[in-house]
Amino acid sequence: MKRLFLTSEVASVAQDIAGKIKTTSGKLRTAFITTPLEKGHENDDLLWHEKNKEAMQTAGFDIFEYSITGRSYEQIKNDLIESDVIYVEGGSLVYMMNQVRLTGFDVFLREFVQNGGVYIGTSTGSFIAAKDISPGLALESYIEDNFDPKGIGLVNFLVMPHWGTDEFKDAYQKVPAFAYKMKTPMIILTDTQYVQVNDEVMQIVDVNATKE
Repeated sequence: MKRLFLTSEVASVAQDIAGKIKTTSGKLRTAFITTPLEKGHENDDLLWHEKNKEAMQTAGFDIFEYSITGRSYEQIKNDLIESDVIYVEGGSLVYMMNQVRLTGFDVFLREFVQNGGVYIGTSTGSFIAAKDISPGLALESYIEDNFDPKGIGLVNFLVMPHWGTDEFKDAYQKVPAFAYKMKTPMIILTDTQYVQVNDEVMQIVDVNATKE
């Protein structure tokens, strides 16, 4: 069964997601991929990143931080194959996708999900699951020349995160220029929402709605 949880901000939804994951090990051994933080965020306040880690640990995810940069497909598979969950953090979409292609992480991740592993993404981690990530570039501060906006293709839609936040208000004004002719459906999420995918069934969950 293909199991994905694509979030806008995992800190707000980690507890809800943890309650929905059952693993054969009975644990939530989680590879916390930090690669998107390596470019474009050198001078940023990464409090949001610390909150994401803390929220996942509080929810019961047994995390270890890992970067795919400079590794081969064989190294990644050897290091991560025993994980129950692969989580990709927010950060630079462009840098992350370039590293995905250089390392073969896309091949590993498709195999991991097909074999029953759970994938969780936040922001950039959710972007890369799509086939076409062009609109995500509107929210990106780090750009490289000749970037190929093709994603991993775990799902046939694109998650657009952080709707309704002041930080991304201006960036969202640029999205229509990227999205007008694209064929991939877009799902716009607030920071308290996530998309749950079980095989071919997709559901949008709002944790605020479940509390009312």
